[in-house]
Amino acid sequence: MYIKNQLTVIKTLTVAELKSRYRNTFAGLLWVMINPLILFSVHALIFKHVLKINVEKYYVFLLSGLLPWIFMSTLLLQSISIFVTKRESLLSFQIHPISLIISKSIDSFINFIIPFTLLFVILFSDNHFNIVGLLYVPLLMIIMFIGTITTAIILAVLQVFFRDIEYILSFVMNVMFFLTPIFYPRHLIPEKYQIFVDFNPFYAYIRGFKAALWEFSYQEINTAILNSLIFVSITSVLSLVFWKRFRNEIYLNI
Repeated sequence: MYIKNQLTVIKTLTVAELKSRYRNTFAGLLWVMINPLILFSVHALIFKHVLKINVEKYYVFLLSGLLPWIFMSTLLLQSISIFVTKRESLLSFQIHPISLIISKSIDSFINFIIPFTLLFVILFSDNHFNIVGLLYVPLLMIIMFIGTITTAIILAVLQVFFRDIEYILSFVMNVMFFLTPIFYPRHLIPEKYQIFVDFNPFYAYIRGFKAALWEFSYQEINTAILNSLIFVSITSVLSLVFWKRFRNEIYLNI
């Protein structure tokens, strides 16, 4: 019964998030497309036409990295303080704290799926996509979703006890955006530094999308999936440990 109630809570919270996100805005739901489209256009202009990065099918290359990054960074930044900002709800109603993060994650995921699907459909007519690579995309989305939500749980728990975490995260995300091969290919990085990229959890998820949509190869995509599963396993275990260790203290510190 408790699990059923929490599923109902998650559904209600997700619907409320979706309705409130663009309420009283001029463009409404169109902002789901406008925001990534503007970011994509700016990056494509600078790196393709100004800096002239020589990458085949650069628009596909950029989108396959930029859109997953937007999902991951948005979810982490928006959910890190959720236990603190939703303090009254947690103390007044029977809402499991994790339900708040799950509902926020589903909301962000829906706002990722819509532009991801529409933008790649637009590009489909002008670019050759490997059908097998496309079949990998749902699996890659699921892995990224789980990896990001488990990371969000860890950060949200830490934020309750150390309120500087959100500022540190904001700084880290700004730095990692440039250190992650999103708008430039991995091979442009000097070989001796590529090992740092391979330990980048964001690239672990993005690498799979690039392998599936940009330059498909079984070896590359299987390596990407293996690497991303390693990070998912680590964050899943850590999130479980953190939650079991601190769950009773969260209500006393929010």
